[in-house]
Amino acid sequence: MQELLRGDLGTSISTKRPITEELAGRIPATLELLFSGMFVAILIGVPLGVLSARWQGKPIDAAVRVLSIVGVSMPAFFLGLIFQIVFFRNLDILPLAGRVDGDLRFSNPLTEITNFILLDSFLTANWVTLKDAFLHLILPSLTLAAYPIGLIARMTRAAMLEVFEQDYIRTARAYGIRQYVVIYLYALKNAISPTLTVIGLTFAFALTGTFFVEILFNWPGLGLFTVRSLLNLDYPAIMGMTLFGATGYVLINLIVDLLQAWIDPRVSLD
Repeated sequence: MQELLRGDLGTSISTKRPITEELAGRIPATLELLFSGMFVAILIGVPLGVLSARWQGKPIDAAVRVLSIVGVSMPAFFLGLIFQIVFFRNLDILPLAGRVDGDLRFSNPLTEITNFILLDSFLTANWVTLKDAFLHLILPSLTLAAYPIGLIARMTRAAMLEVFEQDYIRTARAYGIRQYVVIYLYALKNAISPTLTVIGLTFAFALTGTFFVEILFNWPGLGLFTVRSLLNLDYPAIMGMTLFGATGYVLINLIVDLLQAWIDPRVSLD
C-alpha cells in the first residue's frame, strides 16, 4: 500500500519494466481511440435520437430504433471483422491494423511530443503521418462507436419524447416559434442531461473495454496490454490495470456529475 501511494505499481513479469511506464506508454494510444470513437458516437447518436423523437411512429423512427438495437447487439469483434473484409480486402481503401504504416517510421519519422500521433503530427506539420494515422483510426473508431451510438440514440429519443410533453414546449409551438428552434434550443438542451450520463458511463466502460477492438486492429493500447498480461499470467500488470481502470471509472463519473450541474441549473452541487 505504501508503494501504491507513491505511484509504484510494481514491475511487469513479462516485460521486466515498471508497470507505471508500461501504462504511461499505452494510455495515449487508448485515449486517442476512445476520444475518436466517442466523438463519432456523439456526432451520429444524438442527431439520430432527435430525428427519431421528432418523427415518432414514422419510418425514420423505426429505422433508427432498428439501427440502435443492431449497434448495441452486434459484437465488436464481429463488426470489426466485417469492416476489415469490406474496406481493406474488398475495397482496399483503408488500412487493416496498427496506428501507422511501419514504413513511415523509417521514411518519414515522427517527432514524439505527447505520444498522440494525430496531435504530434499536426504540431510538427508532418502531414503524411497525419493522413496515414487518420486513415488507420477510422475502422477501429467506427467499431468502438457502434455500441455507444445505439445507447446514445435510444436515450436521446426517450429524453426528447419526455420533454416534448412538457407545457413550455407546447406553449412555444403555440406561439409559432420555428420548429428547429423548439427542438434544438429548448427541447434538446433539457433532454441532454440523461444522455450525458450515458455518454460518461459508456466512456468509462470503454476505457477498460477496448480489448477486442485493440486486439483485432493490433492497436498498442491498454486493452492489448491487458490481454497479453492475462495470457502471460502477469499478475502485477493485471492488478495495475485493474486499479487504473477503477480510478478512471470513478473520476469520469465525477466529471459527468459536475458537467450535469453546469449544464442543468436545476441540479445543485450542494
